[in-house]
Amino acid sequence: MNENSTPVDLSGSTIRSQLLWASLFPLAFFGLLSILVTSSALNQMLLNLVIKRNTAQVQVLADLLEQNTIEYTPTTHDLNFALQTLESVRGSHLYLVDSQGKLISSSDGLAKLPFNVAPLFLNDKPGSQLMESEITLDTAVVSFAPLSRAGFWVIFEEPWVANTLPAFYYQLILVGLLSLGTILSLGMLSLSIGRVIRPIAVLAENAAEAVPGSVFHPVPERGPLEIRSLINAFNQMVIRLAEQQTVLRQYAHKALLSQEEERQRLSHELHDGTLQDLVGLAQRVELCRNELDRDPQLARRRLNELQGLLEQTLGDVRRISNALRPPVLEDLGLPVALEALCKDLKQDKPFLVCEYLVSGDARRLQPDLELAVYRVVQEALTNVRKHAQNASLVQVELVFGGDEIQAKIKNDGTIFTDRGVRSFVRSGHLGLAGMYERARLFGGTLDVVSDINENTVVTLQLPVSLDSFQEK
Repeated sequence: MNENSTPVDLSGSTIRSQLLWASLFPLAFFGLLSILVTSSALNQMLLNLVIKRNTAQVQVLADLLEQNTIEYTPTTHDLNFALQTLESVRGSHLYLVDSQGKLISSSDGLAKLPFNVAPLFLNDKPGSQLMESEITLDTAVVSFAPLSRAGFWVIFEEPWVANTLPAFYYQLILVGLLSLGTILSLGMLSLSIGRVIRPIAVLAENAAEAVPGSVFHPVPERGPLEIRSLINAFNQMVIRLAEQQTVLRQYAHKALLSQEEERQRLSHELHDGTLQDLVGLAQRVELCRNELDRDPQLARRRLNELQGLLEQTLGDVRRISNALRPPVLEDLGLPVALEALCKDLKQDKPFLVCEYLVSGDARRLQPDLELAVYRVVQEALTNVRKHAQNASLVQVELVFGGDEIQAKIKNDGTIFTDRGVRSFVRSGHLGLAGMYERARLFGGTLDVVSDINENTVVTLQLPVSLDSFQEK
């Protein structure tokens, strides 16, 4: 692992756990809701069936008992015997009451009814309903039917819990099936999430290893379409970064070579020009000193030659100094410095027309920003000198905008195409590559295009913020 890389915080929850928890809550909610709705519907359906069944049974029983009550009143034994003929559950009871609700006899020998049955006799028809026992407080299905000729009512009590017990087992089975379905759903979701995040984990591992200088192997494109698109974009990004690093290394290497060549050129120029002139100055000074007494006239002529040679040497030194760091840019500002470049071009190429225009609110900018614009214009004019031999007109325009500064250099000579920094570096055009890099360094753009008249147009645009203005 790279020593400068930032450690990854692994304390948070994972994508898998977050998605599983997010899926568990709606599954559990809808599972419980399904259980409640199903249980309620099942209980209601069971209640309707029990009521229909018991109402029919108690009506049949009432018809049988009505024939016997003409001769005598049924006893507890008779009611127990009749109860055995019914389709009932354990804990069921039969009661015989009069029209006022008074207990006459019962199958369990009770002396008092556990229900208030008086309201049941209002319709004078057989029926059933749920009632709560006043003794045990348990819920039961109470069915009743009249014995018309005897003036009695037969009442059939059946515990509701005993009827719901089989349904309770079905409800437990339903809960188990829903729980199993939830577990299976979460398991399948976990497997699907693993299939999705596995390529992401591989991608994160390769991203951590993609440090400068390392050998990059493209990540295999696996997983869903969106993940494959992400991996493809990552591969393309790393490949472009690797190409940019290669270009930067090539640019740095060629820049160092160019720097050494510039130093060698300055060394030769100083040695062959300025140094030789200084040696000549020293020799002429020595000759003048020897001839002052012998031949003052000759000494005067040599002093005149000495003055001319000294002025030439000063001009060479000034030219070298201006090439390294133009003092006019620091002293008088960018517009004057660019005007000086245009004048130098006119002096080098008298046949060439160079027009210079400044528009907008001219003002001083930060030195590094002014130097960037100056170097770009200087390199563009140098290219005109070297490559646009057939050019007859050069137009330089400097525009001060509210939030940007623009420099445009147009010539009617050789046409350059915008091929990008990498092409310029590979072909050895470090000047053009340097122009692009200066523009990018300050967040600007540089365009090298040809207009409709086949003129070569170099346009530099740099953003200017409030803190870019130089304080007066």
